[in-house]
Amino acid sequence: METNSITPNTAINGKTIAGIVILIVGSILLIDQFNLFVIPDWVLSWPMLLIAYGLYLGGKYNFRKPIWIYLTVLGVGFLLTDNIPDAVRFIWPVAIIGVGAWMVTRHNNNAKEDKTYTEYKQV
Repeated sequence: METNSITPNTAINGKTIAGIVILIVGSILLIDQFNLFVIPDWVLSWPMLLIAYGLYLGGKYNFRKPIWIYLTVLGVGFLLTDNIPDAVRFIWPVAIIGVGAWMVTRHNNNAKEDKTYTEYKQV
């Protein structure tokens, strides 16, 4: 028996998504050049590029790989230190403490999951 699919295969590939992202970035840069809307300077800064790339990697790997956290924290840290006067004194210590706390809590969760499997008794 032959199965005919009525709906066409409309999967969006990586080239299509990359093209959409490039169109959006180009549109934002063009709007900024023509001064059509007021776009704050921090939106088009390099820390925002770090944040965007970190979130992109997080979405790509379903937020399972920790690299997205590191890039996003770095981007937010640099963005805050660029835009808030005297923020260098507290931003980096708080960011380092936050990443360390995240690593410790993540490590404890993995240890608890492994422990449940080792305590299993066979009958």
